[in-house]
Amino acid sequence: MQWTKLSVLTNNESQDAIVNILMDFGSLGVEVEEQNNEIVITSYFPEDFNINDQIPLIQNRVEKLNEYGLNPGKGKVASKELSDNNWSKEWEKYYHATRITKYLTISPVWEKYKKSFEQEMVIKLNPQKAFGTGVHPTTKLCMQAMEIYLRENQSILDVGTGSGVLSIAAKLLGADSVKAYDYDDNAIDSAKVNIELNGYKNEISVSKNSLLDGLKEKSDVILANMLPEAVLPLIPQAKETLYAGGFIIISGIINEKLDITLQTLQSNDFILDQVMTLGDWRGIVAHLKGEGE
Repeated sequence: MQWTKLSVLTNNESQDAIVNILMDFGSLGVEVEEQNNEIVITSYFPEDFNINDQIPLIQNRVEKLNEYGLNPGKGKVASKELSDNNWSKEWEKYYHATRITKYLTISPVWEKYKKSFEQEMVIKLNPQKAFGTGVHPTTKLCMQAMEIYLRENQSILDVGTGSGVLSIAAKLLGADSVKAYDYDDNAIDSAKVNIELNGYKNEISVSKNSLLDGLKEKSDVILANMLPEAVLPLIPQAKETLYAGGFIIISGIINEKLDITLQTLQSNDFILDQVMTLGDWRGIVAHLKGEGE
């Protein structure tokens, strides 16, 4: 398979905004590298994304950041075609083990990582399909919230699973039933690889589905690391899919979309528990009203 390496040259001021732009165009994982006081943000897209056709649109979005009071620096968008082998070598240059929360660490499959303390839990990932390395701020926010709010033996629905990292983290944190869903076939393949890599092939189910369409089962927790455009229609579905008192953990929200997301939660009988912040990104924890609330 051919891959396209897409890089944007920018600065610290516009880093989060440009990551958001790349996510809008389908990126689920980025590398951020500092070079000569500038920031290079890189993502990889499989050939069926036809990302080269979108470069003029991406360049236009980057240049328009000035209209929002952000200086994108050079703001140059560049691309390079890579084979499977070269793409793997590129990942291995930049992707290393990273502590995500107090107890959860993500390590690429090619790196031999030793726990730094007994309670540390290590998730092995192979980013073979470019569906995220697990170290993006939106994933960090989700996993930090999971470490705080998840309890043993809960049932979990992971919507838009991508690399499967949140489902794996849920099992490590003591979840009972974990079911992962995504609408993209490449994401499903990637999640299955990573889930098996971590020893949960028979304990986490992975299925193709759009949001929670057609799902009738109730769960204790819903995980949703996705853009607001997908989160907003998910919230009414979550109301019908959670037990009373059940939690929804949302990430991928930029500050400009926070208010509409909170309003949608409130109008669907959710009570806000916490808003978490990491750079320009927001994570939300809310629970469905229980009896007497």
